[in-house]
Amino acid sequence: MKTIFYAILTVFSLANIKAQAQGKISGQITDDKSKIVEFATVTLLNAKDSSLVKGALGDVNGTFEFEKVNYGTYIVNISQLGYKKYYTPKFILSAETPNIKLTKLVLAEASNELGEVQVTAKKPFIEQQIDKTIVNVENSIVSAGNTAIEVLEKSPGVTVDKDGNISLKGKQNVMVMLDGKPTYMSAGDLANMLRNMQASQLDKIEIMTNPPAKYDAAGNAGVINIRLKKNQNTGLNGSANIGLGYGFYKSLPKESAGLNLNYRNGKVNLFGNFSANDRQSFQIQSINRKFFENGKVISGFDQVGNNDRRNSSFSYKMGADYFIDKKNTIGFLFNGMNGNWNEDLNNETLIKNSQAQLDTTSRTLGSIRNNWGNYSTNLNFKHIIDSTGREITTDLDYARYDANNSMKYRTSKYDIQNILREKRNEDGLTGSKINIYSFKTDLVYPINKTSKFEAGLKTSYVHSGNDMRFDFLVGDANTPVNDPNRTRDFVYKENINAGYVNYSKEFKKLSVQLGLRVENTNGQGSLLGKELLKRNYTNLFPSVFFRQKLSKDHQLGYSFSRRIDRPSYEDLNPFLFFLDPYTYSRGNELLQPQYTNAFEVSHTFKDAITTTVNFSRTNGIMTEILEQNNTLKTTNVTKINIGYVENLGISFSVPVPITKWWFSNTYLNLYNNHYVGDIPKTIINSEGTSTTTLQPLDARATTYQVNMTHQFTLPKKYSLELSGWYQSPFVEGQLAGRPMGALSFGIQKKLMKDKATLKLNVNDVFWTNQFRGSFIFNDIDVQVNSKWESRVIRLNFSYRFGNSKVAAARQRKTGLEDEKGRVKSGGN
Repeated sequence: MKTIFYAILTVFSLANIKAQAQGKISGQITDDKSKIVEFATVTLLNAKDSSLVKGALGDVNGTFEFEKVNYGTYIVNISQLGYKKYYTPKFILSAETPNIKLTKLVLAEASNELGEVQVTAKKPFIEQQIDKTIVNVENSIVSAGNTAIEVLEKSPGVTVDKDGNISLKGKQNVMVMLDGKPTYMSAGDLANMLRNMQASQLDKIEIMTNPPAKYDAAGNAGVINIRLKKNQNTGLNGSANIGLGYGFYKSLPKESAGLNLNYRNGKVNLFGNFSANDRQSFQIQSINRKFFENGKVISGFDQVGNNDRRNSSFSYKMGADYFIDKKNTIGFLFNGMNGNWNEDLNNETLIKNSQAQLDTTSRTLGSIRNNWGNYSTNLNFKHIIDSTGREITTDLDYARYDANNSMKYRTSKYDIQNILREKRNEDGLTGSKINIYSFKTDLVYPINKTSKFEAGLKTSYVHSGNDMRFDFLVGDANTPVNDPNRTRDFVYKENINAGYVNYSKEFKKLSVQLGLRVENTNGQGSLLGKELLKRNYTNLFPSVFFRQKLSKDHQLGYSFSRRIDRPSYEDLNPFLFFLDPYTYSRGNELLQPQYTNAFEVSHTFKDAITTTVNFSRTNGIMTEILEQNNTLKTTNVTKINIGYVENLGISFSVPVPITKWWFSNTYLNLYNNHYVGDIPKTIINSEGTSTTTLQPLDARATTYQVNMTHQFTLPKKYSLELSGWYQSPFVEGQLAGRPMGALSFGIQKKLMKDKATLKLNVNDVFWTNQFRGSFIFNDIDVQVNSKWESRVIRLNFSYRFGNSKVAAARQRKTGLEDEKGRVKSGGN
C-alpha cells in the first residue's frame, strides 16, 4: 500500500508544478425567482471566435470558478435543463482586474421543459430512462469505498446471492458488460472480479431488461453494462482515492487506493486507471441435511463451516485514441487484473443415526491458495462516412484468463467417545487457461432524419483448457495415491458466428425499431483426449420495440425479444469440486442451451415515473439441483435442463423531489416465478445397482423487491444518504429462499474548493444481509444458512486535479460480448 500512496502523492506534486495562470473568474447562478440553480454547465469562451477555453459544473450552491486563466477577453455560456441558454457580455481579464466575480447570472425558465426539470436537473442515485435504468454510482455516498458487487446489490431489480451469482428481476443468466464489452466470465469468476473492483472506478451502471439485436443474444434476464469513469476537453486531469474499512464482527481491515488519469491534446487522447485492494473477510455457513429411505430418516448431517478469506488484487487499464483526421480514428485498449484469493476453511460435521443420535464427528481443515490473472486487448478503428452520422467501426479483440489453484484438505473422523478413527489427507492442483479471439464490424447508416439502418458481423473463437489432479493419503500411509475421480483434463473449443440488421423509424407520435440477429454455434469438448461432446446449431433472434407518445406527459413502450443462454465453460466441465468428503459440486457435459421469449409493456409519466409489466418464458431452463447418495451419504450440486420457467412481473420506478434539499427514489418489483419440469433421481442399492426415475417439479412463488434511496443536501457542503433494499421469500428451481435485505447510511463533506471529497458510510447497519434457504423436494431435505461480513464501516477520501473538463475517451464496445460471460477462471 505504501507504494501506491507514494505514487499518488507524486502525481499530486506533478499536477501542481505548472506555470501559474494570471487570473480567476467566478460567479453564482440563480433563476428569475432568485432561486439557486444547481449543477449548471458553465463554459468559458474566447470572445474573439467563441472557441472553448475551459468548462466547469456549478455546485449545489450555484457557484462556479475558473482558475489560472490567461489574460484576455472572454464570455461565459451557462446551460441547464429547464432553462434558456445564457451568455454574459464580453469582459476583460487583465493585470488591473485579475479576479472577476460575475454578477446577475439569472437564467430564464423554458416553460416547455418544466415538467422534465423537476426530476432530471439533479441526477439521483437511481435514474429511470425510457429504455434502461441507470445507477449513478458517483452520486452515491454509501457506495464510497465499496466494491462493484456491493453497489450492484443496491441496484433496482438486481439480486446478488451468497456466492455472487447475479439475478435481474428474479431471472438468472444476466450478461454483465464493462464499457459496452462483455466480461467473458461466468458467475464465480465474475463475482471475484467485481469484489476486487472499487466503486470509485465506476461512473454508472446501465440495466437493460430487453436489449436490441445489436447486442449478443446471450442473457435471458438482460444486460447490465458497467461504465467506468472517463474524463472530459483538452489538457490533463485525473483523480485519486484512498479508503479504509473495518468489519464489526472481527474488525478485519479493507484497504483500497486508486488513480485515474486522462490526457488529451490535439489528435491524441491517452487514458488509464489503476487500483489496488487488500481485503480480509469471513463467511459462516451451516448446512443441515437428512437422508431418507422408504420415507424414513436413516441419517442426519449437521455441518458448520467457518471460512477466513483474504483477497488482494491490482487492476489496470490503459488506452489511447489517435484522431487521424476528421473522419478516421484508431484506438488501442488494454485491461488487466491480477490477484490472489486465499481461504482457510474449518468445517465440522456431526453425523447422526436414524434415532438422531450422534454417530460420527468429521472435521475438515482446508487451505485454498488461488492466483489468477485476466487480460484483454482491443484494437479498434472508426470511419465517419459523412456528416449525417453514417459510420463504420471495427474491433479486433484478444482476451486471456489464467488461474492456478492449490488445495489442501485434512479430514479426521471421531467416534462418539471422540476417539480418532480415520485420517485422510488430500492435496489438489487445478489450472485453467482460456484464450478468446474476436472480430466484429458494425455499420450505422441514417437514411434520413427519421429513419436509421444498422448492421454488423461478428466471429469469435474460444479455447478453454482445464486440468485437475488430486492425491490422497489414508491413515498413516506415506505414499500418496492418485484419486481418479478428481484427476481430469478437459478441453473445450467453440466458434460463434453472428450477424444482425436493425431498422428504426420515427413517426410523429410513434417510434419503431425492428431487429434480427442470427448466431451459428460450433462447439467441441474432450476429456483426457477423448471427444466428450460436439454441437452445431444455428438460431434466429428477432427483437421488436415500439414507443408511443400519447401526450406531453405520457408515453407507452412495447418490446419483444428472443434470447439464448449457453452453458458456461465450467458448467460443461465434468470435474468434481469438493468442500469436504460429503459435499461437492460437479459439471454436466450434457447441459444444453436455454431459450427465452420476453415481452414488456411500459408506461412513463413526465419522462420519470415508469411502470413496466413483463412476461418471459425460458424453455430448457438450466437449473441447479441437489443429488444425494444414501449409500455414501454424499450430497452434490449440479446443473440440468428442465422443462421451463415463467416469469410474470410488474415494476415501478418513482423518483420524487420531496423538497429542494431532499430527493427520494423508490423502485418496486413484484414478480412470480413458476418452475415446471422433471428432476432425475438415482437410487443405488446395497449391491451397487442403480436405477433412475423422473420426479415432477412444480414450484412457484410471488416475490417483491424494494430499493429506496434518500439523498439530503445540507449546508456547508455536507450531504447525507440513506438507502436500503429488501427481497421477500423467493424460489429458484428446488431452492426456496427466505427474506434478505440491508440498510446503509453515509455522510459526505466537500473540501479544498470542491476538489476533494471525504465520505464516511456504514453498510448493512443491522447486519441483516444473510442467505437462508432450503432444498425440500421429495426425499431431499437440506437447510442452508450463510452469513458474511456485509456490515462494514468505511472512510474514503478522493481528490480531483488538473483540468476539470477534459473530453471523454470514446465510449466503444469491443467484440468480446458473449464469451466473457461464460468464463470461470479465478478463485471465488
